[in-house]
Amino acid sequence: MKLLRRILRRLRPDRPGRRSPARLLALMGLLAASLIGPATASHASDYTSSNLPDWAIGPFTRQAQPTPAPVLSPTGTGWESQHVLNPGVVYRNGAYQMLYRADGGGPDQIGHATSTDGLHFTRDAANPVIQDNVLPYESGGVTDPRLYELNGTYYSFVAAYDWSKSPPQTIMETTSTDLVHWTTAVPIVHTNYDPAVVTDGNDTPVLMNTQYGPRYVMYYGDADPAKGRFVAYSTDMKTWTNNTPFDMHFPANYTPWEICVTVTDYQTVAGGPVNHNIVMFVAGTLMAHGRWYYGVSEVEFSGTNLTQQIGQLTEAVLSPSTPYEINGRTQNTIFMNSILFHNGQWSMYYGAADTVIGLATAPLRPSAQSPFSTTGFENANRYPDWADAVDSGGGQAGGISNVTGYPGYGLAGPEASMRQETAHGGSSALMYSGAATGAANNYAYMQLFDTSAHPPAVDANTTLSYWIYPQNSANSTCVALDVVFSDGSALRNLGATDQNGNRLHPAGQCGHLALNQWNLVTAKIGTAAAGKTPVRIDLGYDQPGGNGGYRGYVDDISLTG
Repeated sequence: MKLLRRILRRLRPDRPGRRSPARLLALMGLLAASLIGPATASHASDYTSSNLPDWAIGPFTRQAQPTPAPVLSPTGTGWESQHVLNPGVVYRNGAYQMLYRADGGGPDQIGHATSTDGLHFTRDAANPVIQDNVLPYESGGVTDPRLYELNGTYYSFVAAYDWSKSPPQTIMETTSTDLVHWTTAVPIVHTNYDPAVVTDGNDTPVLMNTQYGPRYVMYYGDADPAKGRFVAYSTDMKTWTNNTPFDMHFPANYTPWEICVTVTDYQTVAGGPVNHNIVMFVAGTLMAHGRWYYGVSEVEFSGTNLTQQIGQLTEAVLSPSTPYEINGRTQNTIFMNSILFHNGQWSMYYGAADTVIGLATAPLRPSAQSPFSTTGFENANRYPDWADAVDSGGGQAGGISNVTGYPGYGLAGPEASMRQETAHGGSSALMYSGAATGAANNYAYMQLFDTSAHPPAVDANTTLSYWIYPQNSANSTCVALDVVFSDGSALRNLGATDQNGNRLHPAGQCGHLALNQWNLVTAKIGTAAAGKTPVRIDLGYDQPGGNGGYRGYVDDISLTG
């Protein structure tokens, strides 16, 4: 009950504009979790240089001197005395130029600060430079400034709040040539927020080739179906049209989340190629799996088909860990509006606990991702490239038939993603679950690892091994790892067998695994697949006529010669 009272205090209505509705929704989820019992898991470790896919930016290290600390905090007794957060930052004219959100107990407004080293910022005497004065849109304050510069003009996009509307947000746009004097903001998108214009690493909007011709591109929105998420297009960075919906393909338990930043034509590896696709930073509960936190992760969109998602991190690149991220107005919260590349490193300025501003940096990584070999799902190990995603990629990818979500939890479909609940070694493992309907064909093949960019070699001596812990029901034993190859074939159909002579096919494992304990499965797959090129590693459930729920864990996977 102490937790319940604490949550209720945090949910108590604040002054307008003080907290993101998405984060309020997440706090309500925490309230629900407190009523039904403890969370089942915490999040895994943030990424390291050894397990990020080539397209993702990072890993990030918190910066400040002499130890990690905020770079900007509340000050004085006036308009920024209680909270400063969620800045937009560009590097121009030899200095870091920051617009930041702040409040002193009233509606949020926007201030300006500068720095020559990126760590120590000086506030502008003219602050606040963007005020809440365009009515009725800004009657509840202006928040979370995105900041860009193009041909000498600065563009700021803010979320304005009018609490007489539902949803209350409007995306407002204003321009300036000196970052102090701004034009009167105008509404560009009603009943939505979280705009992210596609830029290069220098915060310069990129003119992209689209189906409408050369256009600047803006993604916006969040998980709330009442608002949705869209791509919009512009020829002049001011008028935005052709608003097109798109799907983030996130599992339901990632909700809530918000779009933060989008970047194209960028590098992640020193001396590596330029990626002309789009990396999108998102913030939310994401991979929390029932544990309350608001962290930052990344997804990748095609640079030629702007609504097509082609990559997704399944753990956070930055999650709350320092005291100033854990304690504050909204505990355990990181939210970012801005990332820039300068002096050989990426700098992410972010709001911490909705109270102060932090900085995390990421130099270019020294090398690309290594071919898949082993993982125990621990810190620095390879993480899955998908979460709860059915493999419908063609060939013998497997797909899904007559399998639904594990009963009793409101799940829409089968699961396959990391947890910290039951592990063979360390603290993390891959959890799988689903429910078969008793049909003649019951199967679900879930994507785990994308090996297409750096495929491991398969020769006559290559062995696949893993530990599996099927829970409670014999149906949970009808599970096996699978490998999809570049020629469209799949390991499950090649006749490979495990150390006990059982087919390395989900149906071939049925009844041969002991329940509620760890089982080692090992198979010399090179005898069936030598010379083939693995493009994906999947986890399959497959049992004709199978009926009922299945659930378990997989850990310590190895694919080595």
